[in-house]
Amino acid sequence: MSFGQRLKQLRIERGQTQRQLAEPAYTDAYVSAVEAGRRTPSAEALQHFARKLEVGEEELLTGRPPDLAARLELELQAARRTVSAGQMEAAQASFTQISTEAKAFALVRLEARAEQGKGLCAMSTGNLEGAIAFFEGAAELLQDEPATARVDAVAAKATCLRRMGDLRYAIYLLENLLETLERRGLTDPNSLLKIHASLVPPYFESGAYAQAATAAQKALQLAPRASDPERIGDMHINVARVHLNNGRVADAEHSLHQATELYRELDLQYEIGISHFAWGYVLSRQKELDQAQFQLERAKEIFSATHSHLDEASVGNELARIARQTGDVAKARTLLQECTGLLEGGSDVAELASAYRELALLDLDEDPALAEKNLQQAIELYERAEFKVEVAVTYRILGDLFAGQGKRDLARETYRSGILGLEERL
Repeated sequence: MSFGQRLKQLRIERGQTQRQLAEPAYTDAYVSAVEAGRRTPSAEALQHFARKLEVGEEELLTGRPPDLAARLELELQAARRTVSAGQMEAAQASFTQISTEAKAFALVRLEARAEQGKGLCAMSTGNLEGAIAFFEGAAELLQDEPATARVDAVAAKATCLRRMGDLRYAIYLLENLLETLERRGLTDPNSLLKIHASLVPPYFESGAYAQAATAAQKALQLAPRASDPERIGDMHINVARVHLNNGRVADAEHSLHQATELYRELDLQYEIGISHFAWGYVLSRQKELDQAQFQLERAKEIFSATHSHLDEASVGNELARIARQTGDVAKARTLLQECTGLLEGGSDVAELASAYRELALLDLDEDPALAEKNLQQAIELYERAEFKVEVAVTYRILGDLFAGQGKRDLARETYRSGILGLEERL
């Protein structure tokens, strides 16, 4: 709608004639010319019309209600909590409405965030390819904005790619965006923290431990200057695993405590589940299995309630690992069968690989042939996901199986395959 059309509409809605709107400073002919688009009002005329129509100058110019941006911001925050609570249909409807309204009034950043929200809904239900399409759409909307505006969309796409097994592309996207920010002198701490923290998981999972540690350190250095609590919480979750890998258990526990508190303040239920999951992971690696099981079962409850099936499967793998270590083979097998059921045909190939490897560990003694089959399946999936360290670990287990059967040549060849896969990381 043009300015003239908007002026006429507001005038008629308020029951004014052109003369009444014009008086005392202007003529009805002038108002007529403006409404017809033949004249552009001066700043003084704009102020006069806004005052007579009892609207703000910006609303008169754009048609945008003065409280629109603030209202949509609050609705985005509410919809974000709805996603985290697992109420996907309601969240999707909210994000769609926000996107439509933001687009109508050219609020590009808010429209992009609503599209990212749709992506979160898709990602939470396991539709990673659909989620990527939304994140790419959001980034496209922001092409004319500073590169910092695209950070969340790019990081979310990278997360989907990582879960689908494309670690190299995930790392490329994040490194490329980081290089762009640095080249353009864009030093926003929230954006830089998000990128460095998002690089930690794909670096770590590809076996690039030194790069993961560097990214974690840079993120931690940026945290005191950052103001976005959700980004800071996500950062603490990601760096905790690096701390644990480096033997800094106290630092890992501190990061997880910080993340949990931030998520509780934000009322993000799914993210609280992630915190419980991370706590369980840390505790299990410290051999505190009872406490680990408690944290993991709490995470599993939250993921089930929020319909986060991929994460529910991930927790199931960890619980199965604990059950195997404590000798409860039947429970471990049941959990792993649930996991494979949730993951078969999905995009999270690495987690499915972990389930097959755990199943193999249950059958090493009783059914070596089945164990070998599951290990080969795990290797194939880990290789597809480019999880080089996990590939090597699985080859080692398979080599041990062959060695125990007296197949020494085959065992040596298997060990060799695992070592060769790590060559670029040695």
